[in-house]
Amino acid sequence: MKKELLNFIQELMKANPELTEKLMTDDIKAYLDAFSDNVKEKPEVTENGKAILKYMQDNPDVRLWKSKDLAEQMGSTSRIISGALRKLVNDGFCDKLGENPVIYSLADKGKNYIIED
Repeated sequence: MKKELLNFIQELMKANPELTEKLMTDDIKAYLDAFSDNVKEKPEVTENGKAILKYMQDNPDVRLWKSKDLAEQMGSTSRIISGALRKLVNDGFCDKLGENPVIYSLADKGKNYIIED
């Protein structure tokens, strides 16, 4: 969101350089510079997400997963795994199947995701 706002402001400044020059004070410039320094790109997949994807990719014979089973097999907690799986589902790397129990499978995007060590 911050990056989108910063891009928007930069585009406005490019579109009207005369107005930017006229209204840009040192304080505004300093604030924008500080704001720009604080904008960080979020990784596409978290470290926990990468570990889950790698584990699922390395075990293609298992097609359906419960977070509890993944947690036990990966030596983690089901809470951590569930949170990471929720993000993986939202980002299209995994599919959520069913509700009780919640079952996950690897989506094509997750199957094809290359995990760099």
